[in-house]
Amino acid sequence: MFAESTTIAPSSELLFMSTNIGLCLSLIIATRERADTLVYTLQTVLDQSSGDFEVIVSDNASVDDTRRVVQEMAALDARVRYVNTNERLSMCDNYEFALQHAHGNYVVFIGDDDGVMPGALDRLIGELRASVKPTIHMWPLHVYDWPVGDDPASVAHISPETPRRVLDLKRTGRYVVSVGGWRHGHLPSPYHCAVPRSFLDELRSRTGRVFHSTQPDVFTAMALPAFTNEAIDLGYSVTLNGRSARSNGRGFVAKSAVVNIERFIREYGDYRFHPTLCPSFPALANMIPDAVLLAKDMFPEIYGETPFNYDAMWAYACRLRFASHLDVWRRRAEIRAHHPFHLARFLYYVVLQEAAVLRRKFLIRCLQRREALRYVTPPNIRAFVKALAARTS
Repeated sequence: MFAESTTIAPSSELLFMSTNIGLCLSLIIATRERADTLVYTLQTVLDQSSGDFEVIVSDNASVDDTRRVVQEMAALDARVRYVNTNERLSMCDNYEFALQHAHGNYVVFIGDDDGVMPGALDRLIGELRASVKPTIHMWPLHVYDWPVGDDPASVAHISPETPRRVLDLKRTGRYVVSVGGWRHGHLPSPYHCAVPRSFLDELRSRTGRVFHSTQPDVFTAMALPAFTNEAIDLGYSVTLNGRSARSNGRGFVAKSAVVNIERFIREYGDYRFHPTLCPSFPALANMIPDAVLLAKDMFPEIYGETPFNYDAMWAYACRLRFASHLDVWRRRAEIRAHHPFHLARFLYYVVLQEAAVLRRKFLIRCLQRREALRYVTPPNIRAFVKALAARTS
């Protein structure tokens, strides 16, 4: 379906040096029928003074007002470009389609309910232009929950600024494998990180495409350590994560949104998960470990000597409520037909995961109580980032 690159530069660093005079950054929003949140997301993206970036909105054959919303903004701001798949694609295929329209030396994907802090892209572009070699840049994320039904908007997480640091990608990737996919979010991916386009081109050259599995962010996070040793954590937020009623991100915290995840998995058709995973469990339980295991198989030079921890995997799936502890215990013989399973180790990781859940709930409750004393959380992400920027400045 997608055109493949036929020539690859002999060195990512040489490619970076030859193209660094071009457009610095492509910010990509892959969207489908969320014009109501997308309009506010675009407003945050365009609240930057730099002209050294483009905004590509890849519309996955939406039937709502998405085209009109984006084209009206494009008429007012030349940095915005609208592309349409013209047919319904899976998430990975939409990402692949969108990436082929990007011209920047660096690529950042965000969701259609996410946001960008005011002036943050200007600051990021300065960092990227100052890099002497292609380097992944990542940052901590604030988390904003959009209003859902009768529930008002709320703040799920505010990331404090931290000192700039360098992350060892290979060591971190191996750790993720050793804990069954848990902590995959500690690795950078094109989603909410600035990734050199040259790395993605190398990934496509080696594997035929950039995005594999049903989880494009998880797979690329696990794949990128094969192409670079480190990433820079800037320590300040550039983009932020928004979780709305129909987003997959919300599905991890609200049972009513799990149906969204199930729908997008069905769009992959007859996709088969990794053969070591138990196929009789819901696809929700297999989608993250599948992406990790696929990357592990594709890049044995990085992960070949690190065993995948299936016991920790099941504890993580139970934490996300994609499986129940009781069901895993009852079906342990069925699970063992596909991969090793040790009940005692599983219970050990269950204790760790449930402790992490309690800690997270406590921190969120404290944060929301503190924020409620200061102001009412604005009902859209545009107003939220403006209010947050005003307070932190």
